[in-house]
Amino acid sequence: MAPSVGGGDCEGSGASGAPTLQIHPSRHCNLKCLHCYSESGPQSRETLPTETVLETIADAGDLGYRVVSVSGGEPFLYPGLAVLLRYAKSRGLHTTVTTNGYFLKPRWLEPLHDLIDTLALSLDGPPDFHNAMRGSPKAFDRLTDGIRTLGEFQIPFGIIHTVTSQNWQHLSWTAEFASSHGAKLLQLHPLELSGRAEAELPDDSPEHDVLSRLYLLSFVLASQYAERMAIQCDLLHRQYVLADPELIYSGELPGDLGQQCAARLLSLLILEPDGAIVPVSYGFGRDYQVCNVRQRRLSNAWPGFIQNGYPKFRRLCRQLFDDVVEHKVSPLFNWYEEIVNRSNRPALVSLSA
Repeated sequence: MAPSVGGGDCEGSGASGAPTLQIHPSRHCNLKCLHCYSESGPQSRETLPTETVLETIADAGDLGYRVVSVSGGEPFLYPGLAVLLRYAKSRGLHTTVTTNGYFLKPRWLEPLHDLIDTLALSLDGPPDFHNAMRGSPKAFDRLTDGIRTLGEFQIPFGIIHTVTSQNWQHLSWTAEFASSHGAKLLQLHPLELSGRAEAELPDDSPEHDVLSRLYLLSFVLASQYAERMAIQCDLLHRQYVLADPELIYSGELPGDLGQQCAARLLSLLILEPDGAIVPVSYGFGRDYQVCNVRQRRLSNAWPGFIQNGYPKFRRLCRQLFDDVVEHKVSPLFNWYEEIVNRSNRPALVSLSA
């Protein structure tokens, strides 16, 4: 696997870090980004009630999840953001927020700065690239102004960079920008053709040659910035999967129902704006959801999911692992994209656990 920060990624820890509940409380956003996986935007109004989110945080905490990561939409536009962050902190949970950087002004940060442990900022490259992707001529300037404000409030932050077939050549610029502005982490995530990107950027998903360059460059950047900034590249190589199958497949069912999140495959749960709780990543197939919290609490649904849903989910992961072993998958791949795509396909083969 490419260079990775020890505690997991900016948006949510997942397999390599602390068990994380990643919350997307709303699809409302001030921008309409071309690569948005959730198709958020100014006209989107799908929103979870704050009370429902608080109940889910409580249940996840009781199950052993240690991080609450809030994404979007744009979290700063969610009316209940301060309430849910304050509640998470009261439960002793670590908090992260992912933002486009538009609202990092004192009047927005003052009520929140002691409630956010880590902020993740989305950056798409040099100003012209970033503004074009965000659909706003002010996006880059607002982001850089916001970074300066973060320094005043002493809020640690990282940069999430979506890598496309067009902007990968600017990775050196992006890394230097992130480091020189004080980022503690640069997360490199290949563009996935999901959500709005499927229609708006059909030719911009990195092919194998670009992924190979990205993978190698991540090692170079990790060495270059070793003393200042961690580098995480969201790609897996076959040799690492073979050496550690639990990266993508857990061989045994966990035991204690109260500690299921300790299983690496369940170390990241996603709460989507429609109320669905799914494993691994936004957009995961609803056949694998734990429950919909608009209809049933997580704590009530969890035992049934472990008994019936988790084995099905594990078989899906096992199928991917077998395909990696049998060279049916590229030796260098984005596991998140691959497993989400498979979760949305009709099941063709039934394998035993």
